[in-house]
Amino acid sequence: MNEGEAVYSSYRWLMMLVVSMTMTACYMNMVAYAPILGEIAKGLGAEMGTATNLMTGFVLAAAIVMIWGGVISDKYGVTAALVLGLLCTSVPAVLAPWIGGSYGAVLVARLIQGTSLGFTIAAIGPIAALWFPLKEQGIAIGVMVGCISLGSALGVVLSPMVFEAVGSWQKTVALLSIPGWVAMALSLLITRRPPNPKVVSAITEGMKLAKGEEMTLGKAFATPILWIGCSMAFFQALGFYCLYSLVPPYLASPAPMGLGFGPVTAGKFSFALTVIGMISTIAGGLFFDKVAKGRSRPAPWITYVVVGFFTYSILTPTVYHHYALLVICLMFAGFGIQFMSPTTMGTIAKTFPPNIVGRMVGFLAGFGTFGGPVGLFLAGLAITKTGNFKWALSITSMACMAGFILTFFFQAKKHET
Repeated sequence: MNEGEAVYSSYRWLMMLVVSMTMTACYMNMVAYAPILGEIAKGLGAEMGTATNLMTGFVLAAAIVMIWGGVISDKYGVTAALVLGLLCTSVPAVLAPWIGGSYGAVLVARLIQGTSLGFTIAAIGPIAALWFPLKEQGIAIGVMVGCISLGSALGVVLSPMVFEAVGSWQKTVALLSIPGWVAMALSLLITRRPPNPKVVSAITEGMKLAKGEEMTLGKAFATPILWIGCSMAFFQALGFYCLYSLVPPYLASPAPMGLGFGPVTAGKFSFALTVIGMISTIAGGLFFDKVAKGRSRPAPWITYVVVGFFTYSILTPTVYHHYALLVICLMFAGFGIQFMSPTTMGTIAKTFPPNIVGRMVGFLAGFGTFGGPVGLFLAGLAITKTGNFKWALSITSMACMAGFILTFFFQAKKHET
């Protein structure tokens, strides 16, 4: 496709903004539990290993729905996907003060919240592919995915602060649902506008010419790069969810289980881990567009090496006895874990045609996200068995070694840029 002939409206930046706000709201709700997980466990009469299932269940539900959630975006549009996802994350949060006395009810609520990601993340692919030219897709995906880290950062900082102010974890998660309702209103107001038909037609015809025939859903699932990308995303997600869900309680929990910083201080330290992801995905998008020139391997190499090393480092006394060094290592780990996301999503978005791109990006994210519950389940077992977080977090470094090997087989076909 010759991008010079396509008309890309400046309205694309508003579309990107709404998706970014949606990602922020959803991940605020996900991470809000993490820094106060000890208090939640006490309130529910559960031990810490069992309480981690509230994080694991969220991620497991997200993974299952992501596998097919892109159908909503492809068939009914991004507005339906965004609004449905925001309802799934915001309604259970608002109900927390009424259902928050029962572990079973809270677990069901977390499962419902997890489904939100299955609908909303799938919208990233169509927005990038249909609203942005190829030379801007990396940065657009970087900003939208970066808001995952922004929402997580706000969650780990605001959750303990609100908890201290209101004295109830149930009221805390209910109050943190407010951004979701705002994002829902903006989704209904802004995202109903369709992309330029000329862009859709040009992309579709360009892919037909490049492949000699139309790409069907069956042929898409037979494409090797999809499965290699999914496997890489699995190990990335394992590391991502273990870091974001386990580092706050690791820092907050009393010794010898954790470092004993307490919820508020742990939230501040965890901010270094999470907020850097916003910069990381933007940098990763620019890297994919400008430095790697669309090549699919360099960014994943960087992710797996950096995350594997710096995650293990925060478990060593040399690092955690020196606050400045701990913050630096947390920042490097947080920077690395999201750096490859624009590359993997961008590669998939450029590989498949508009009528199935939402499903393909959703499938990539969904298959990959299964790494999250696998990692958190293993981490919960490790915490129960050892009484500390060392082996639980070491799982991330092990996953990075496996992901690094897969990068050597991840190579997209060349496209015109």
